[in-house]
Amino acid sequence: MPAVSQLPGAPEVEALRAELRCILQHPAITPARRQSAEQYISRCTAAGQLRQWLALVVAECASWEEQTLATEAAQGGGGHRLLLRGEDLCQW
Repeated sequence: MPAVSQLPGAPEVEALRAELRCILQHPAITPARRQSAEQYISRCTAAGQLRQWLALVVAECASWEEQTLATEAAQGGGGHRLLLRGEDLCQW
């Protein structure tokens, strides 16, 4: 049986898994959800499914940031920057 790295699509699947693991470190994601997601990420071999999950997590984190910034602005706070706007997600 071929090694995982030799399977068709394996590099894309591994890249998507890595990106998901990175974005799951966002403060919008609780440790319990992160742990649960890890089980699914590790077992999933479908790049399309991983892409869909990634899109959902990014959207959720962006929404959380928008809500957090709006709340801070309403309370007279601010000064925080968005984590998902035009930046490398793994470099914050």
